[in-house]
Amino acid sequence: MELRPASLALVLAVAVAKAVLPPAGAARAAPPPEETSPATDAAADEDKAPGDERESSTEASAAPPDDSAAPEIEAGTGLAADEAPAEPPGRNMIDAGHAYASAGVRGLATWIDGFFTEQRYEAELNESWARLRLDSFSELYAGTEGDAKVRLHLKLPGLHERLRFEVLSSGEAEEETAAAGGAAAPQPPESVLERVTTALTYFFRNDDERSVSARIGLDYDGFDPEPFIGGRYRGVVELSENLDFHFVQRLRYYQERGGESRTVLGLDRALPDDMLFRWEVDGTWLEEDPNYFYGVNFSLFQPLDDRSAVQYQVLNLMRTDPHRLDRSTIRVRYRRQVWRDWLVFEAAPQLVMTRDRDYGAVPGFLFRVEVTFGRES
Repeated sequence: MELRPASLALVLAVAVAKAVLPPAGAARAAPPPEETSPATDAAADEDKAPGDERESSTEASAAPPDDSAAPEIEAGTGLAADEAPAEPPGRNMIDAGHAYASAGVRGLATWIDGFFTEQRYEAELNESWARLRLDSFSELYAGTEGDAKVRLHLKLPGLHERLRFEVLSSGEAEEETAAAGGAAAPQPPESVLERVTTALTYFFRNDDERSVSARIGLDYDGFDPEPFIGGRYRGVVELSENLDFHFVQRLRYYQERGGESRTVLGLDRALPDDMLFRWEVDGTWLEEDPNYFYGVNFSLFQPLDDRSAVQYQVLNLMRTDPHRLDRSTIRVRYRRQVWRDWLVFEAAPQLVMTRDRDYGAVPGFLFRVEVTFGRES
């Protein structure tokens, strides 16, 4: 597996993140018991009236013997401590998905985006976490390629906890990209994904209905940094009980490449059995390219059991100069949590029809392993 120097350097960040960030779902340490000094105890004894000790001893002797002490009730369960249900070894996201589904299509979509690590979800996740992603992609006529990708997010203190620092290794997709959806997804021919990125993001607002943020950072092509600045807006409108409309607009200016605009319009429809259908149109405008790239994409998400789910995708990438269909991809993504919720593997067979090959179907297969530290389910 051939790795770029920048990717090799960033893989080392995982070791640092593992030492700094707790594993996902790790229990928080209980606060230390409150200590009292001997002076405090002595002062409390002096405050007692002279007859208090006699009254206390008299009440104690008059009270009937208690053969069985009252059981301690576990808060919020109504059960005795020894009867309280055992905590499961790890929270799984499918169980959380059932709870989210009861909150409507917006909650279901949020859970699904988190389980499948959709870029829209991770662009708004203001937590401290790190991820190592190992990919092996095979395609007919092209052989097999391997890659390692690292993503590190740090939620910075101060400023009302609205500031986030992140590092993305070469090949790690950043926020919205045309026809997003994992390795081998259709992308515009410019090589934004081949750069290492460091950035600071400030969230003006970040909730279910809207997300507004500003971003400043550096893209590294080798050792040559390119500054950029930009902003992002995401809004969701409820059209009916089971149908939501979402809109994402990202604007950015690079020092050398100039302006860039990425737009996403989509509909999410909740279906029976916690399934979700998604239709999206996304577009990318680049100042340095006369083409306007856009995709028309369809996805169906289906939970299988308590630790796995499937996504069925049809992705189409087009351009306008001249107007043509560059690529169509049919893909099935199977993701499963293994052993713990921080370890996930994914298998994704696909068929790709490209204009260069007269739209003949070319089979491919992606195998992915992800290890995530610090992120809550």
